[in-house]
Amino acid sequence: MKVSVVVPVYNPGSNIDECIRSLLEQSLPADDYEAIFVDDGSTDGTAARLDELAERHPQVRVAHIPNSGWPGRPRNVGIEMARGDYVYFVDNDDWIGPEALERLYATALRDEADVVIGKVVGHGRRTSRPLFRRNRKGLGIDTPLLLAMLTPHKLFRRAFLDEHGIRFPEGRVRLEDHVFVVHAYLHTHRVSILADYPCYHWVLHSEDSNASSGQLEPVGYFENLRQVLDLVDEHVEPGPLRDRLYAHWYRTKLLGRVGGPAFLRRDPGYGRELYDEIRCLALERFGEGSERYLAFPTRLRALLLRADRVDGLETLARLEGGLRARVRLLELETGERGLELRLRAGVVGRALPLRFARRGERILLAPPGDLAGALPEERLDATKPVSRSKVDVMLRSPKRGEFLVRAPAELELEPAEGGVDGEVEPVLAAHVAIDAGTAAAGRPLTPGDWELHARVTVGGFQAEQPIRHPGSRTPLVMRVPEEGDVRVLGIPAATLGRRLMFQLARARRALRRRRRLRSA
Repeated sequence: MKVSVVVPVYNPGSNIDECIRSLLEQSLPADDYEAIFVDDGSTDGTAARLDELAERHPQVRVAHIPNSGWPGRPRNVGIEMARGDYVYFVDNDDWIGPEALERLYATALRDEADVVIGKVVGHGRRTSRPLFRRNRKGLGIDTPLLLAMLTPHKLFRRAFLDEHGIRFPEGRVRLEDHVFVVHAYLHTHRVSILADYPCYHWVLHSEDSNASSGQLEPVGYFENLRQVLDLVDEHVEPGPLRDRLYAHWYRTKLLGRVGGPAFLRRDPGYGRELYDEIRCLALERFGEGSERYLAFPTRLRALLLRADRVDGLETLARLEGGLRARVRLLELETGERGLELRLRAGVVGRALPLRFARRGERILLAPPGDLAGALPEERLDATKPVSRSKVDVMLRSPKRGEFLVRAPAELELEPAEGGVDGEVEPVLAAHVAIDAGTAAAGRPLTPGDWELHARVTVGGFQAEQPIRHPGSRTPLVMRVPEEGDVRVLGIPAATLGRRLMFQLARARRALRRRRRLRSA
C-alpha cells in the first residue's frame, strides 16, 4: 500500500463532511491508499457514522479510543495502524485536493524524500507564501524556511518515523506538532516541497473544534515551547544555525504576541501575565544571535521587550496596525497567455506616519511618539532593510489557493508628504509579467478567475492591497480559460479607452526601439 491517511477525530459534527468526501474522491486508486479515522471518544454520533463508512468503503478503517483530549494520542494510534509506505496527516475539519495523494506519493518516490510538504491553502487561516514559491527537494533543518509551517499536514515515510522513534507527545501538550515535525527535520536532508498543486485545504470554522484552539495558558504554553527549544539544543550545536532556528520561535511565539492590534486589545490582567512570561523566556533563551535573523520591525520589538518598554511596544503596535499599501496601476497589457503590469507602490501609516530620514549615507526610521526616546539612533538604522524593499503580486482563488509572482522594482526616495526636512518616503516602481503557463510555481494556472493583489514591503514593514484599475473599486481579475486568450476583468467601461491608450503608447515605444536597433 502506498499511503495511509491518518485523521484524528473528535466531535466534528458536519465539519467532517468535506474531509470524508475529499478522501473518498482521490485520484489514487482505492487499493493504493487507506483512510484511518481514529475516534478520540466522540459523543456527537460521529463514531457510528465512521463505522458505517468503513462498512461501505474498504479503504476506510476506524479505531475508537477513550478520549485523550488532544490530537497526539490518536495520531500515534494511526501511525501504528498504518500499512502504507507513507503516512499523511489530515485534521477532521479540513480537506485535500483530488490529486493530493497521487502527487505527494509521486514526489516522494521521485525525490527519495522522507518528508513531502504539499501546498497548503488557508481558508480563514494564514499560510506561508515563501514556502510554496516553487518546488524544491533535498532540504533539511539547515533550511530554516522549513520552519515557516510546522503543522503536521505533511507526507512522512513510515519506516523513517519508526527508525528514529518519531511520535507525537501525548496528553495536553501545546506545540505537539512542532515537536513531531522538528524531530523529523533534525534527522533528514530529504525534505521536498510540492508547491505547484494545492494539496491541503486548512479551514478555520466559526465554531472551531480544534482541541488546541482558544486562549493559551502562559506558564504551561511557554514551558512546552522550552521543550521544543531543548530538542533543537539536543541536535544542533551552539552557533549561527541554532540562532537562526531559534529566531523562528522568537519571532512567531514571543515577539508576535507583543505587537499588532491584538496586543493593544488584550485584557490588561491577562496581557500582563502573558507579557511577563514572554519577557522571562526572551531573557532566558534568546539573545543578539537570534535577533540578527529578525526583520527590522520585529528586531525593534525585541529591543523594546528586553528594555521592558511597554509604552514603546504599544506605539510600535499602533504604527504597524495602521499600515496600508498604496498601490497605483500605471499600465496594463494583456497577451495571449498572460498580462503585464506597471505599478507604483509604497506603504503608509494611518494611525501614525511611517517615515524615514536621511542621515548622510544612512536611512533611519523616523520614530513616532514614545519610540523617539525608547530606541537609540543606531538601532533605527534602516538602510539595508529599505534597500531590500520589494513588491510581490499575488494571484488568489478561493478554491485553488494563492501563487506569488515577484515584481522587479526600482526604489525611489521621495520627500515625505507632511514630513520635516530630510524625511523621505520609499516608493517602488514595479514591472511584472504574469505568464498563465508558469505562474503556478512553474506550472500552468488552473483555469478560472484569479484576483490580483499586491504585497508591498518597505524597510521590513509590510502591507497588502488589491490591485485595482483607476476608476474601479473592485480588484482586477485574471480570467484563465480552458482554451483561448487570458482576459482581465474589473476594468470599468469608462476606462477602456485609457487602457487602449496604455497599449498604444507601449506599441509606440516598442516601434521606436526596433527602429533604433535597425539604424544601429
